Amino acid sequence: MAISQQKKITVWGLTGGIGSGKSTAARFFQENGIEIINLDLLGKEIIDEDPSVQEELRKLFGNEIYSNNGIDRKAIREIVFKDAKKRQSLEALLHPKIWKLFEERVEQKQKTGSKIVLCEAALIIEHDHATLFPRLIVVMAKDTIRRRRVETRDQMDPSLFDDVLKTQTSDDIRKSVATDILLNEGTEEELKQSVFELVQKWKKDKLF
Repeated sequence: MAISQQKKITVWGLTGGIGSGKSTAARFFQENGIEIINLDLLGKEIIDEDPSVQEELRKLFGNEIYSNNGIDRKAIREIVFKDAKKRQSLEALLHPKIWKLFEERVEQKQKTGSKIVLCEAALIIEHDHATLFPRLIVVMAKDTIRRRRVETRDQMDPSLFDDVLKTQTSDDIRKSVATDILLNEGTEEELKQSVFELVQKWKKDKLF
């Protein structure tokens, strides 16, 4: 797979482990005029709108993944982080569709005059996609801080957090492939300032 680096638009990656604050950083990048395409949201869109995908999910996971509001993505998450084979089957089903839709969205943003897009995704490094991007921004925080955030925010069971953590790479590997690191162990305001300073540095260096 290859991501087209269009002449008129810059495409970089934004990633971070569970509870690192990746999505919060993405919001601050948007406030600084940087476009974001969230692969998780593209996956949700595909699941919600493609009946053939819904049928494949039913075959994979059974009727227990359905609720009154449709497919329960939280139920799927709890299954796949405990069953590697089902996680691989889910990825084989969704990832090609997600990347195709991502390319389409990049093209749309280019047509509307956007100069830069960040691809926000949790598992860019784990799926060997880091090299697809000229720059990779990694949001990082200690495991203890990340655990506290997730358990407070999502009321996630500690054992599920551990299961998710096992599927994600180490901080040492994140550091080795990152071109930019945002350490997020303080307040949201501190992260907001770090994002602002990073964007200003990019502009000063004329990176986009």
